[in-house]
Amino acid sequence: MQTKKERYCLILQMEQKDNNKDNKSKWLKRAGMGAFIFFLAKGLVWLAVFFFAAKSCSDFT
Repeated sequence: MQTKKERYCLILQMEQKDNNKDNKSKWLKRAGMGAFIFFLAKGLVWLAVFFFAAKSCSDFT
């Protein structure tokens, strides 16, 4: 039979494990959104570079 203190300790340990999983999943979601925004911005910058390069080349003709 477990004492009240042992049961309380087990409950705390279980909650800490759940919190660690939640923190990891939150971090992964944030990293994923950050990566998405970074690569979206990078792609848009490259599109703008090629657009203005093509536009400047056509102005000389």
